[in-house]
Parts: sequence; structure tokens; C-alpha cells
Amino acid sequence: MPRLRLLALLLTLTALAGCAGGAAGADGRQQFVLRVGMTSVTGTVQGNLGWADEKGLLLDRLRSVGVTQVRFSFFQSGADVSAALLAGAVDVAVTGDMPALRTRASGNPTRLLALTTVNADTWLIGRKGGPTDIRSLVGRTVTAPEGTIRYRVAYGLLHAAGLDDRIEIRNVPTPESLAGLSSGAIDATVIGGPQAYDLERKGFVVIDKASHHPHLLSTEHSTALQSFLDAHPGFGEAWGSAVAAINQHVRDNIADYWTYAAKKDGVDVALEAKAEPAAHFNVEPFPAEGLAQVRATYDFLREQRLIDAEFDLDAWRVTP
Repeated sequence: MPRLRLLALLLTLTALAGCAGGAAGADGRQQFVLRVGMTSVTGTVQGNLGWADEKGLLLDRLRSVGVTQVRFSFFQSGADVSAALLAGAVDVAVTGDMPALRTRASGNPTRLLALTTVNADTWLIGRKGGPTDIRSLVGRTVTAPEGTIRYRVAYGLLHAAGLDDRIEIRNVPTPESLAGLSSGAIDATVIGGPQAYDLERKGFVVIDKASHHPHLLSTEHSTALQSFLDAHPGFGEAWGSAVAAINQHVRDNIADYWTYAAKKDGVDVALEAKAEPAAHFNVEPFPAEGLAQVRATYDFLREQRLIDAEFDLDAWRVTP
């Protein structure tokens, strides 16, 4: 979203922040409304957290640390979610790996609460009748929102082909990129999830995939400021436990979840099942495969100078 609109939204959300606190409960803990920021082009809670919110699973798991309500705010990119976190407009930021890592590398006192999902694939997709291989994109228009998983994967795919200095990635939001792809004004963009499968089915060209380059597979991060965790002891551990329990519930009810998610995403259930296999949902806050993906992303961003400075990934995590 334009920066002026984002600033106005952050000021509004921050003004409401005073409503988030409350009186202490019977156990002496402060009661509060938890404000969660996440990306959503539809303005609704989607994915595993949407499933959990609809069934009351998230709130049930967080009541013990004083949460009385979970309130979601939606943004167009992970960079915007991170900006809201730093502005105090949300308490937990749910973003892709690149926004979370860049925010911490810039010196901000964030902590990683959990990996919300792992093993996410992202595709480089071309317009109908357009280039069919990545080298044919030289001199053409390739887009991805700056500061997002999609930008990181776009850069990584170009780098793997030795073309990162020959193809410019234009900073265009996903909705505009998809519209441009359909009209032919944009030659290729980067997209993941069921939208990628839906575009393939409609005849758009799949040029390359992150899954063809395992170090480019993505994780979704939940982060919070250390000051928030200090004010709410035990919250970080409770959030991680909640994510693990929610993902176990998704796995245990995977067919129902796919039906729910397909309706939210506006795609066939079969496409949803392909885009969100059970392995996407980690049943511990920091599974080994997810941590390996975080490390690979961090190393790649450092090598390409896409993040500002080194920091200790292990110390960043909230662990019991």
C-alpha cells in the first residue's frame, strides 16, 4: 500500500493500542487484547491461523497468559507488517522469512516466537505466450514486492541462473503484478500457494520454482518485540505451543482444512491440497527442517548483502 496510507493506518492502530491492556486476572496476570498483524490481500484471516481463529483454538491456547481476545490487522506485504510491529500498532507480526530477518538485522529488538509454517514453495510465473525459460527474461519486466518472500525468491532464482545483474526486479504489489501478468504488461512475477497452481492451470507459464533450489524454500515467522514479551511473561512460549497445537489439529483434520482453505482462497480443493500438503504444517515451534531453511535464507541474504548485519539466530529464538 502507498506509504502515506500505511502511515495513517499505523497511527490509527497505535491510537487504539491503549485499549489492548486490561485489569489483572485472578492469577495476577494482566488481561489484554492480542493484536496480530499479517499479510492478506482479501482482508480476512487465512491459512492455519484463520482455521485456528474460526475454531477458537488460538484464543484457548493463549488465555493462560492473559489474552482475552485476538484481533487481526491486515497488510499488503510483510515489510508493512514489520513496520506496524515496530510502530507498536500490533503485538505479533506474522510474515515471511525475509521481512522478519531484515527487521532483526536492522538492529530492532525482535524475537522469533515460532515458525508458523515451513517448506513453502514459490514459483516464477510468466504471462501466457511469453518466455518459457529464465534467460528469455533478460530485457523484460519481472516483478515482486520488495522486502517479501517473493522478492527474495525472485532474486534467488535470477542469481542461480547468473542473471541477477541483468534482470531488474520491479517493486510491484502482488495484486497489480497479477493484473499486469493477465494483460501482458508484465512478463513474469513470483507467486506461491494455491494461486500459483491456479495460474498454471489457466495456461500461464511456470518458468522456475523455489523447490528446484531447496535453499529457496520458505518459512513463515511469528515475531514480537522483546518489550512486549517482558510485559507479558510466558507469552512467547505460549504462542509457540499454540502454533504447534494448531498445526497438529490441521494435520489431524487435513481434508476439512483443505475444504476450508479452498473456499477462502477461491480455488478447487484439489489445488489447495497440492499447495498446502501436511508437511507444510510443523508440529513443533522450531522443527529441524524449518531451522535449516531459516539458516539457508539468512546465509543467502548475507551473501547477497540483502540484510544489514549479522546476528545470532539461536539467541533470536524464544525457547522454554
